[in-house]
Amino acid sequence: MNLPWHLPSSNLVFPPAFLLPKIINHFHVLRFCSFTGKQKYQVSRYHFKKRAYFYPKSESHFLEMGSAIKHFMELVEQAGTVFEVANTIRGLIENHWEFPKGIDQNVNNLKRKRDQLNGQKEDIESRIKSELRPRKKVKKEVDLWIENVKRINGEIPNLESKVRGSSFFSRGFLVKNVRKKEEEVEELLEKGRFSDDLVVNDLSWIGQVLPTPSLVVETVKRKKNEIMQHFRNDEVQKIGVYGMPGVGKTSAVTLVNNELLKGEIEFKIIVWVTVGRKCSVIELQNKIAKAMNVSISEDEDETLRAGMLSEILSEKGRFVLILDDVWERFSFEKVGIPESSKGKLVLTSRSLDVCRRMDCQVVKMEPLSNEDAWTLFSDKVGQNLMTSADLLPIAKSIVERCAGLPLVIVIVASSMRGEDNLPIWRNALAELNRKISSTIDVKDKVYQQLRLSYDRLKDRSIQNCFLACASYRQDLGILKQQLIRDWVGKELIEEMGSLEANMDKGEAILRTLVENWLLENVGNERVRMHDLVTDMAKLITQDLY
Repeated sequence: MNLPWHLPSSNLVFPPAFLLPKIINHFHVLRFCSFTGKQKYQVSRYHFKKRAYFYPKSESHFLEMGSAIKHFMELVEQAGTVFEVANTIRGLIENHWEFPKGIDQNVNNLKRKRDQLNGQKEDIESRIKSELRPRKKVKKEVDLWIENVKRINGEIPNLESKVRGSSFFSRGFLVKNVRKKEEEVEELLEKGRFSDDLVVNDLSWIGQVLPTPSLVVETVKRKKNEIMQHFRNDEVQKIGVYGMPGVGKTSAVTLVNNELLKGEIEFKIIVWVTVGRKCSVIELQNKIAKAMNVSISEDEDETLRAGMLSEILSEKGRFVLILDDVWERFSFEKVGIPESSKGKLVLTSRSLDVCRRMDCQVVKMEPLSNEDAWTLFSDKVGQNLMTSADLLPIAKSIVERCAGLPLVIVIVASSMRGEDNLPIWRNALAELNRKISSTIDVKDKVYQQLRLSYDRLKDRSIQNCFLACASYRQDLGILKQQLIRDWVGKELIEEMGSLEANMDKGEAILRTLVENWLLENVGNERVRMHDLVTDMAKLITQDLY
């Protein structure tokens, strides 16, 4: 067919519904003549020229109009007669057009349901805010529901605008669209009635809440707050917490770890690693990788492993790396710890020099105030004992000799817990005075204070089991069952007649050591010794053997 102008090709079978009114309104412009020759139909050029309103108003309008007419004429050729074309158009109208009476009310109903949906969305978002915690993420189905609500919020105004701006005839083609959109909103309202939790565990998140230390008093809490202030300062990347053994460095940093996990300051991963003395670069790399549940090749040298570790940490996003009990300076670059604004490093050390040489913002852990020391001692020994007028002055003298060290206070208090015999309290104070006065070194004085708790074990088999613990590596903890089996195998436990009875006896000894703070629980399956207690046990072993 030859048309009055060149038209672009199109794959449309028939003009879309929104073009039908235009074609029908201008149907009388087209004149069809039946011929027996090659040209069956022609378009009157005269009418295209005469009907000014039919001229395209823009190039895009021109292409749209021309494409519609072209395909309309193709339909004419397929139909064969004008009547068949009319029937085809009538069928299309019947499928796409409805009498538009009441469409304005339908639009108002749609908007009302849309508002109801948005109210439901606000409630869902409030629930998410209350349920979302570190190591949690929003369920995929909830995320998808919220995205669909946002999408339909953008579509409804466009549909309303089309209805308001269309002629009566054109509105008939929008009735089904309005009804369909109503059905979508109703479906979203139904799907948005989430009865279960809206969040699930985020397996990509790394971090672990640690048991709250029993050594926590106001002095330690104040230091925790000081460290947290450095976390809020973007200019501080490295924080070094130093102080003498048993002063509460690990306790303060444990509180920091748990505070960060609440999510007030956003970090993707929070990694805790106990370093310990004589920890090589490769050992430290392995510990960090293990804490992140990743593996790095054992076959590569330190440099390549450092590159792998640095890449893993960088890809994780904002991270916190807590290194507890650092004895010597090490190179961040050699280990593979990226020094960037994305990460924060916290280390604890006995040495101020180590903290300074590693370019840390220094936080000094001070011994407890007299008030905090007495509060901690009273809590551990039992408040009921502190009501005795005879015991009170002796107890205060013992606390003074603990030098404000939380670990020493807790261990000494635990060894005296439940003891209401006045001569035993006087003897404990005398022993402390004798041992402390015989040594000048501060560290040795601490050991002598701890020695009191060892001496009060009394049972030789319990003491031997305690001393044996000092030979194990403490950084990862000691498996409880393995430790008891070792005690039995080395005949440190008095023979009870059967293996089961011996293991039960070992459980009782282990519990005694934990209750006296000579061992600390690490989860449910492991125990460990504080390094200060380990040193004390080794000194006792040297004296005995």
